[in-house]
Parts: sequence; C-alpha cells; structure tokens
Amino acid sequence: MRRGFSTWGKLLMLVPGLLWLFFQAVHIYPPLWVMGGGHPDFSYYAYSFTHYAYSDVVALFGSRRLFLHLWPYFQNIIEYPVIIGFYMSFMALLPGFLGYFTGSALGLALAYVVAGYVLGQNRGNEAVWWWSLSPLLFVYGLLNWDLLGIVTWGLAVGSYRRRHYAAAGAWMGVGVLTKFFPIVLFPYLAYELWRQGGREPLKRLAGTFGLVAVGGNLPFALFARRGWLEFFTFNSGRPADPGVWGWLVNTHRLSLAGVNLFSLLATLAGGLFLLALVHRHRIGAVQAATAALAWWFLCNKVYSPQYLLWVYYALLWLDLNPWQLLVVNVTGLLDFWMAMRWLGLGTTGSPDVALFVDRVVPWVIFLRDLTLIWAFVHPWRSAPKPAQPRESVSTSAES
Repeated sequence: MRRGFSTWGKLLMLVPGLLWLFFQAVHIYPPLWVMGGGHPDFSYYAYSFTHYAYSDVVALFGSRRLFLHLWPYFQNIIEYPVIIGFYMSFMALLPGFLGYFTGSALGLALAYVVAGYVLGQNRGNEAVWWWSLSPLLFVYGLLNWDLLGIVTWGLAVGSYRRRHYAAAGAWMGVGVLTKFFPIVLFPYLAYELWRQGGREPLKRLAGTFGLVAVGGNLPFALFARRGWLEFFTFNSGRPADPGVWGWLVNTHRLSLAGVNLFSLLATLAGGLFLLALVHRHRIGAVQAATAALAWWFLCNKVYSPQYLLWVYYALLWLDLNPWQLLVVNVTGLLDFWMAMRWLGLGTTGSPDVALFVDRVVPWVIFLRDLTLIWAFVHPWRSAPKPAQPRESVSTSAES
C-alpha cells in the first residue's frame, strides 16, 4: 500500500510540469494564416519568433515535408538520429497537422513523466519538485525533441545506480539513437566499473550499449547512407554561433574546419581531465558525465538554448544545489528570450537588430557560459571523495 501511494504521489508531483507543457502547446500552436497548404509556411518564422512561440516540432513538419509521408533517411533527408527521425515521421501519419502536433506533444509529455518518475525513484521528492516546477519546461519542453533524449539519460543513470548494468547500457544506446548526447555517459560508467574490478558488469554494460547503438544505426548506415550521414554532415557544416568560435571565424583567425577540430580537441581534453579524476577516485562516474555534458555544450561551436534543459536534468541526479538550479533556470529563460528576440528582429528586418547584438547578446552569452562553467566545475569541486572500490563489484543484481 505504501509503495502504491508513493507511486501515485510522485506522479501527482509531476502535474505542474504537465501544465507547463500544456500551456506551451497552446502557446506555440500556429494560427491558420501561417499554415498555407495545411502546414507551416515561410511566414511562420517571423510570427513565431516575434511571439516567442517557435518550435522545431512545428517548423519541421513543413520544412522537412513530413506531410508527404516519406520514409526517413531512405526517401527523406533528416538531420537527426534515427529514433527522432522515425518519431517525427510516424507522428506525421496521424490526421493532418493537428494529429501530428498532438501526438508529438503527448509523446514528449510521456517522456517528461518517465524522466521525473525515475528521478524520484532514485533521488527523492525534492528532485522531482525541482524538475516539475522548472519554467524551462514551458520554453523548451516542446521546442525540440530533447525530452526523448533526456529520459534516456535518467533511465541509464537510474539503472546504473541500481546495478542493472545491462539495462544501463541499453538505455545509453537508445540515447545515442535519439539525441546522441547520452553517449557522454558511457566512458565514465564503463571506466568506473573497470576500476572497481567489475569485468562481468562491464561486459553487460558495454555489450548492450554496443548492440543497441551500433545495431540501431547499422541498417541505415548501410542502406540509407546519404540520409543517415546527414546528422554528421549537417552539424559539421554549420557555421559557428556567436561567441569565441564565431569571433575566431569572423576575424579570419580560424576556418570552419579549424573550429571543428579545436572544439573537438577542447571537448576531449576536458573529458580526459574528468576521466583522470574518476581514475584517482576524486569523483564518481555520474558526476563526471554531468560535468562532461556541460563542458561539451560549452565547447561546441553551435549552441541551442534547450541544452540547458539537459544540464538542469543531469544536475538533479547529483547533490542538489538550490542556488545553482535557480541560476540555470534564470539563465535558460534569458537565453530563450535572447534567441527569440534576436531572430524576431532579424526576420522582420528591424533596424534595432545591430544595437541588440552589440548591447544585449554578449552579456547573455557571457552569463550562459558562466552557468555552463559552474555546471562543469561544481560536480567535481563539491563531490565527496568516493570510497575506495571493493575488490570486485557484486554481480547479484547486475542484469
């Protein structure tokens, strides 16, 4: 009886977040006058940016011709990993744009609920409240398909902490097939198991991870190569966003290829530094992966505002720091406002865009970078020193 009450109690705690998502769905649903031919047309962009209502879920229904019901990767080029590619394409089979949008939103809401529930199972009610009440859900929950990837982070970390290593590996693999970012978990979880002498658990973790990640990608890499490679070619060819990388390109100090190389090297350097901390028992694997995720976003040449939702959720799996969580929420809201305002001024040809870029954008980017640096530093600066590992990891509950 107590367990049932706890389950329903955690689900009830997630209602505020569902309300955030419902209000966002109402807010971002496009008016008829931007729906030429039954799907968002070019006028949608100026409307959505100026009304702070843009969503990739809405825009790509038109720009990727999802309404034509083409097979993703084989007939339709999509720049997302395969699960999201099929998710958006299958939702487009529902009747009209309304069916597509409703189905997409309900699936993302379910991912939010599962992410919150597994968080509560492992981290308690306080973490669930921080997740459910976060206004980041209102601006980012339906902006893209990130909640589908975020839930795999939670399922992988939750499985790992319960010593269900095969399940943890499988969920990391699903994460790679969905949004790719959960791949950052694998080296730290695997290395921690290896350091603890858990060879059999490591085999379970690595085996299921490889089976799912490679097995899920291989058919498309072989038989829909051009469509499957779009994820890599699209991202490598994107110009650098404003910031350090953008400045280096604009001042001709680095080419785009140089930015790709140096951002990769910087990401790897930070990742190896964190791996060294795991090696020296200064930090646990989950803390290291959380720090590595923030560092990756900081070093990436392209930054999407919803990345802070990933960082926020990952931080909820660590010892909660209320001030840090508040800062992430405030920074995420400011970043969303900056992006929409900037794009709105640009698409409407406003003469104020240059003034906005000069006086507002650098400060918001600076605050965002500081927030990511804090998220990188905090997990390993504040984490208690892990206990020395036992001779071997118990295998009684590893599958």
